[in-house]
Amino acid sequence: MEKVETGEHWGTRLGFIFAIIGAMVGSGNIWRFPRMMAMYGGGAFLIPYSIALFTVAIPLLIAEGIIGRETGKSTILGFAKYTGNKKYAWLGAWVAWVNIAIMFYYAVVNGWALAYFLKGLTGLYASYAPGKGLETWNAFISGWQPVLFTILVWIFTWYVMAVGVKRIEKVASFMVPSLILFLVIVIIRAITMPGADVGLTYMFKFDTTKLSNAEAWLQAYSQVLWSTGAGWGIYLTYSSYLKKNDDINLNSHITGFGDTSAALLGGLAVITTVAVTAPLIGLDPFKVYAEGNVGLTFIWLTELFPKVPAGFAIGTLFYLALFFAAFTSQIAITDVFVKNVADFGVPRKKAATYVAIIGLVAGLPAALSINWLNNQDWAWGVALLVSAIVISFIMVKTGLEKNRETANRGSDIKIGKWWDIMIGYVSPISIIIVMLWWLKQSIDWYPETWWNPLEIYSAGTVIVQWIIAAVAIWIIVNKVLMPKIEAKLTEEGV
Repeated sequence: MEKVETGEHWGTRLGFIFAIIGAMVGSGNIWRFPRMMAMYGGGAFLIPYSIALFTVAIPLLIAEGIIGRETGKSTILGFAKYTGNKKYAWLGAWVAWVNIAIMFYYAVVNGWALAYFLKGLTGLYASYAPGKGLETWNAFISGWQPVLFTILVWIFTWYVMAVGVKRIEKVASFMVPSLILFLVIVIIRAITMPGADVGLTYMFKFDTTKLSNAEAWLQAYSQVLWSTGAGWGIYLTYSSYLKKNDDINLNSHITGFGDTSAALLGGLAVITTVAVTAPLIGLDPFKVYAEGNVGLTFIWLTELFPKVPAGFAIGTLFYLALFFAAFTSQIAITDVFVKNVADFGVPRKKAATYVAIIGLVAGLPAALSINWLNNQDWAWGVALLVSAIVISFIMVKTGLEKNRETANRGSDIKIGKWWDIMIGYVSPISIIIVMLWWLKQSIDWYPETWWNPLEIYSAGTVIVQWIIAAVAIWIIVNKVLMPKIEAKLTEEGV
């Protein structure tokens, strides 16, 4: 397929690298990854995580890069154009939807980080008081502030999205180096305090007994997709701004390794900080690690930063880094939606406006209910595994050898037949095995409630939401959008 060089393009290769690293290095690295490590045995979690990185994430990033670069389109038209068959548009819509469903609550978490940065500027981390973390969180989450800060995030997001790739590149080129610098400062302060060895030991110990738990593997596979952005359609969308001979393979590897490095930095910052400060107020660090995403990042760290020398500055910098990480990912997640809308002829500024309004309104339930947010994170975080299978299927359908040759065009490093094996067989089969294993254990552990769609973390709530979404997507694409899809494909000569 010969790509016509039209539309927006990245200004420089470095700009693309900053943008894609910024897209992938998000709150998933700082807010979610440390908690996953803490819950599933510290260093032991890195075993399934690393396996998933090499067998699933990097091969998937290359696959998304192929579709995006070759078509210049986002997921819906990109899938249809690359396969040469309009019936695959609905699979592209599924990938887009999972991304969009995450976008709705992701902006809320982004708003939390912004709020806690501003609270730091007002002196929240300057002095210690027992119970301050929980008191601050309860006052914040039960009032109007989550809605206000979600609105602010969407205003900032719209400002970047309305202009497009040039502004995305500028924002990422500033925020990505800054957030890495801030994390390094937090880490240096934490590891030079007494007791840091407890956190370092916990983070890198290998408790292999955790590996017999299917949920640990499910969460590792889910986390590697959550963290690297593989399967979201983000890499596909950003690659649609590449020129036809721009590198795919090297960029995919840089993205995978760069994101994992940032995740480890996030883990060091959070886990070590807790290890050195929790004993100062009579707490067991391991109890704090088990408190979950919200408890660990927004309750206990707020309580503990005042116990760190220069905690006022360290805590404020940490939440600024978290906001930068979340915001660069926010604009990437949003761009998947915006690009799909713009692909159907809507001017970019208008598309960005529509998406911002929809995102704000649909995100209000997550801003008002932490249980709803947790449920959506569970349902659609795991759904990334389905998106990964979809992308693998597209690669098999269009020819693995042909796709490998396409990826190697213009690339500084060439991928071999190992990629065919990974993307065509290992990736989808391993994901299916992990999901079936998790489902079986869910039934065994919770025989009376596993099916209940009203439970926050049940298998039933995941399956029911997936079925509803799949049916709705199929109807919308085939009954509403298909005439426009056919017209667009005709314009493209497909």
